[in-house]
Amino acid sequence: MFVFESAMATLRKYADFQGRASRHEFWCFFAFVILANAVAGLVGMLFGMGPMLSGLVGLFLVIPQIAVAVRRLHDVGKSGRELVVPCVILAVMPVAFAFRGILPQIVALGLLGVGLLAFANLLTLFLKKGTNVPNRYGKAPAAFSFAR
Repeated sequence: MFVFESAMATLRKYADFQGRASRHEFWCFFAFVILANAVAGLVGMLFGMGPMLSGLVGLFLVIPQIAVAVRRLHDVGKSGRELVVPCVILAVMPVAFAFRGILPQIVALGLLGVGLLAFANLLTLFLKKGTNVPNRYGKAPAAFSFAR
């Protein structure tokens, strides 16, 4: 149940790109997004809606995912601009693989390699422990506490 409480706290900051997010907040929200998409996909299959419901859930959650990722990067002292290259590569990838021929496929595979490196860099930043002291993006995120 803690993942859902954490995800709801993150959803309250739907499009807040300011401040910092702890590793715990980021990964709990990441788990919530995966669970929400899986449940939406299952419900969509049961009611004959196909992938439409899962797509709507994914579309609804894309802004909070980007916002929490930017805040997570802020926690390790990096700018949210670190997300630009992987997102552009992810958007261009289907177009790159649509071209036929040996040269376009080599270029597409090179783009795939650069994309994998960019995502590996992001993963290391997301796994990195944030600083306990204030940085230029704000004070250190407080641990989640749902005790009242």
